Amino acid sequence: MTAIALVQRVQNLPPVSEAALKLISLLDKSSVDNSDIVQVLKYDNVLTAKLLRECNSAALGLEEKVSSVNQAVLMLGHEQMLHIVMTLAFGSIMAGSSLTYTMEMSELWQHSLVSAVAAEILLKETPELEASVNVAFTASLLHDIGKLVLAQTVSADEIAEIRDRIERKQISSSQAEKEVIGADHGEVGAALLQSWRLPESIVEAVANHHHPTMQTELRLSTLAHVANAIAHHAKPPAGQTIQDLQINDGVAASLNLDDKKLDEMTVAVRQSFDRVDLFMAMA
Repeated sequence: MTAIALVQRVQNLPPVSEAALKLISLLDKSSVDNSDIVQVLKYDNVLTAKLLRECNSAALGLEEKVSSVNQAVLMLGHEQMLHIVMTLAFGSIMAGSSLTYTMEMSELWQHSLVSAVAAEILLKETPELEASVNVAFTASLLHDIGKLVLAQTVSADEIAEIRDRIERKQISSSQAEKEVIGADHGEVGAALLQSWRLPESIVEAVANHHHPTMQTELRLSTLAHVANAIAHHAKPPAGQTIQDLQINDGVAASLNLDDKKLDEMTVAVRQSFDRVDLFMAMA
């Protein structure tokens, strides 16, 4: 079955805030102005209310009370502001008590957040990668969103067959998914994001995070691929395989990623777990 066909079968995925989707589209701009963010958010009362609630929470620790989106942007800066908005918008979809076909939803959400933080750290430590922090954070936050679609559309027999192939053949979940259902969770996630009309750079990153495109110009999938592996090293989720920890040899060579550098970034991600916990509490 194709990725598009699987997405068309989804019936129970909660709606995503239109404001959040518009904000993601802004990320492809060379610069994002504070007024752009305010203009988009003012049409979403629910997301705005959630944002102001978090800005005034003890966890965030702001000295002044925040009463408007304008004030929030000025106090937090648009980078932190966008990260909070993305967390609020997608946390309700990707976190919860139900099982995906591989792990608890809450664990999937935690891995997504750890990957997003890893992408920020990777971007700072690897000058060869050219992307904005907001784009890197968002692409890695959404890299596994296709698993939510598969959880609703793949049969129990197919799930059992995927798990069996992973264990018996020692292959990645991505390869097992393609063998059993014809598409992997990256392709399915990309089809979902395409239906939401998200920027092609983020769609590409999600589609190819298990097999990044190696071209003259490094694509965003390369960043998402490495961030995902670092996140698996830093905080292994349930059902992790040895393939989840591996980085494409061509990617490692092109970015000069040796074991020492990867270990240092893994430690840096672990030191950022308090930030991950803060984002988890927002879901």
